[in-house]
Amino acid sequence: MSPSEPVSLFVGRRPQLEHLLSEAAAVGSGSARTSLVVGEAGIGKTRLISEYLSRTPLARTVVGGCLEMGTEGIAFAPFAAVLRQLVRDTEAPVAGGELARLVPGLGPVPETTEESRARLFEAVLTFLEERARPGGLALVIEDLHWSDASTRDLLVFLLRNLGTTPVHLVVSVRSDDLHRAHPLRRLLPELERLPGAGRVDLAPLTPEEVAEQATVLGHPVDPDLLHARSGGNPLFVESLLADPAPLGTALPDTPRELLLRAVEPLPEDTRTVLGLASASGDRVDHTLLAEVAAGFGIGDVDLDRALRPAVDARVLRATGTGYVFRHALLAEAVYSELLPGERVRTHRRYVEALDRNGPGRIPGETAAQLARHAHIVHDHPRALNAAWVAVEHAEASAAHPELLELLERVLELWEVVPDAEEILGLPHGELLRRACHAAHVYGGVRRAAAHAAAGLRVTDPATHPDLTGELFMARGRARSDEGRADALEDLRAAAEYLGHDHPRRPALDAVSAIVLMRLGRDDEAEWAARVAVASAQRIGDEASEVEALMTLANLLGEPQAIEDDPTGQRQSTGRRRSGDSEGEAVIAMLHRAIDLARRTGQVRMEIRAWRNLAAHLDHQLRMEEAYRAAERGWERCAELGISRSQGLGCGLAMVGLLANMGRFDEAEALLAGLPRGESRQAAHRLDTEALHHTFQGRWEQAEEALSDFVRIMPREVSSPLEYLNHYYARLYLLMYRGELVEAALAVEHAHRDIGMLEPGRFPYSGLSVVGELVFRLRVRGGGEELRRAEALTALLRANLDHYRGRVSPLDRLGRRVIRGFLAEDPLEALELFSEVALVAEASLNHGILLQALTGSFHSALRWGDPARARALLERFESLERESREWVLRRQAGEMRAALRAAAPDPAALPAGLTPRELEVLHEVAKGSSNREVGRALFISAKTVSVHLSNLMAKLGADNRTAAVARARELGLV
Repeated sequence: MSPSEPVSLFVGRRPQLEHLLSEAAAVGSGSARTSLVVGEAGIGKTRLISEYLSRTPLARTVVGGCLEMGTEGIAFAPFAAVLRQLVRDTEAPVAGGELARLVPGLGPVPETTEESRARLFEAVLTFLEERARPGGLALVIEDLHWSDASTRDLLVFLLRNLGTTPVHLVVSVRSDDLHRAHPLRRLLPELERLPGAGRVDLAPLTPEEVAEQATVLGHPVDPDLLHARSGGNPLFVESLLADPAPLGTALPDTPRELLLRAVEPLPEDTRTVLGLASASGDRVDHTLLAEVAAGFGIGDVDLDRALRPAVDARVLRATGTGYVFRHALLAEAVYSELLPGERVRTHRRYVEALDRNGPGRIPGETAAQLARHAHIVHDHPRALNAAWVAVEHAEASAAHPELLELLERVLELWEVVPDAEEILGLPHGELLRRACHAAHVYGGVRRAAAHAAAGLRVTDPATHPDLTGELFMARGRARSDEGRADALEDLRAAAEYLGHDHPRRPALDAVSAIVLMRLGRDDEAEWAARVAVASAQRIGDEASEVEALMTLANLLGEPQAIEDDPTGQRQSTGRRRSGDSEGEAVIAMLHRAIDLARRTGQVRMEIRAWRNLAAHLDHQLRMEEAYRAAERGWERCAELGISRSQGLGCGLAMVGLLANMGRFDEAEALLAGLPRGESRQAAHRLDTEALHHTFQGRWEQAEEALSDFVRIMPREVSSPLEYLNHYYARLYLLMYRGELVEAALAVEHAHRDIGMLEPGRFPYSGLSVVGELVFRLRVRGGGEELRRAEALTALLRANLDHYRGRVSPLDRLGRRVIRGFLAEDPLEALELFSEVALVAEASLNHGILLQALTGSFHSALRWGDPARARALLERFESLERESREWVLRRQAGEMRAALRAAAPDPAALPAGLTPRELEVLHEVAKGSSNREVGRALFISAKTVSVHLSNLMAKLGADNRTAAVARARELGLV
């Protein structure tokens, strides 16, 4: 399909055409647009797009179609076609690089790594940006309902990142093919919500439009009868009008039979060739068809003579390289007419032709086609070989979903090919190990663990000890990502096969260090990481050294220091002290990891190291430096051309740091510009988005973001640890929305699921929100609220008392915040919060400072010091005005109401006494000791002593007796 082709009649789609043309005009003014053209088979989608392409004001047009066998292994099929067209039409040389994965002839294909897919997506986007200027580009993707997963992923990436690039993406979708489990059923609504995206639905033609179509075709008939017979479907209208039988006679039983009436008048040799073409699907390359036809004794001249009537009757449409059936339904109808023997013979001829792999064919596409035809004729060995070639092509194309699918298809064929191991030259277990790795990258950790387990079942350790060790290590890594403790058992088993001098031992030790760290066994994890670093350096395994260095940095980056005990006395924990030298050593370690990763091309590890460096500096209360580290990682992604696909982690780190520094407007602006998507990485953006909606009181948007996270990351295929930030986001939402019991239940659920409050499991800086929840439950004071508060208090106190890990400066603040919220004595709480506030303010930690001011305010009220509470409120209000967060405004209002309720006018009490001091004076007048006063007022004896000192000074008394006497003079007791 191209603008230069002659077009048939165009009826009844004027509004839709005008809409597409207006979208193209908007593109020309500097704004990318997407139009989803949706309708049932035969409704006129292709015809509308043809007319649009012939009239579009954009300078360039290009078309790519999804193949009917797209989900069977030909990854990126429509985009490969689009890129090849654009390369052919470009006069200047086109640099290869990542584009060579999809366009043969552009140069050598780069080595495939885990980052290759991201780089390919960026390269395609950049190439389209270049070719769209000047004048704009109309890019058509036909038949998205047949698309492979990689095509859908790339399409979503482009839609989210084209921005102001003058590209009009027009995508056709057959709605009646979208069964309940079809991936587009979920994806289409997401695409429609994107900025610049719109949907064009094609309804059946009206009776008037059917009459117009009939008149233009030269068949004036009863329009109502024609409309009733065709259902307003333009394809069926044409078929009915082309049918020599009178319109009033009985209709064929099926649309297939109706379509075949256009084929029946054709010569016999034409019908034979159409049958050969239909076995390829709705389109076929001329050279391939000629080879297949030759197998039946049809020469080139006879083939051309047979094809001409089909083209003249518009059953086939000639393209630059082959033929396309007028409609896919017509190809299906022709194919269904073949007898079983004819089908088998035809597919065998395709197998023979494709096996020769003639000139000009693309190896990956040829292999996928060959695998399909061989499978149909039960030539399993050849299908196995072809599928393996398709595996290699998918791997080179960075087509992760198709790679996994193809590997699993090879696994199926393995079961029916007795000598599969000899054919492919690798053992069954190795194939399963590769499937495990592919599943880890794309299919989910549970699927990866299942493949590794299957590999262990079919692998003889005595024959393949190395492979056995690799499979145990692969399953251990997958199980660890699932949050399973038995991962360690797998790694120990792997160590039995991968000895200390084995080349893969550094990798095993590096993985073991990660698993031990996740289990909270820090000392063992540190030892394993140090062993991994040493052995990796000895044998030159720089990839394992980078991974081990980052684990070691994580372990050393949160050193245990002298810590306060619950009584407020300082004592040594017995662990080594933290200090500037150790903190700088960790920074140096992370910089070495960055340098090693960069030198060896480990892009993912390099970016991860920048994020780890930012996190370490954040925990050291060096927030500005942390922000610069995350920003440097973001910039590095831009330098590598992967910012829109791999920079999200650094971007989210920057958002979090900005918010914690009180620069909320900057954080929201940055978050809005971060890429969205359907990937697991992009899903974590939704948790951050939910938090920001929560802080602005946008409850519905927060809920929607959390629901989208669950949709992209279903619990049944996601590890519990992947839900950590999701749990936090939901906790904040429920707590600030006032659903405190529900928030407590969410914490308890998270604790059951991932051990949220297990000692040593997660940092105190994150758990401080649970302490705040306990405080709010106590203030609410209902029976259920108090029961939930008591349960959470017990869990938090167990965490505080039995913590097994190291505590960073940031977590020491979080620990004090938790103790402040749990403290029954308001003076103790006030002292803790005051200390936290001083450190948080000095380190620019806005989030911790707000928690400390909130806790200090309520502690001051409980202590009976409204003047201090009023001063704390004023400080809180100034921070609220700076950040302009809705939640803080509401909190400030709650604090003002609490102050009014708890603190009457100070002028009403003589000598400036506070209400709490008056309560203490009443108890002292009864002759109670400080301990007895404390029990009566639910405060400590130490707090009673402080109140006594204050009130005696205000009354001018030297002792308790004099204070009581003065109070009696004033009529206070």
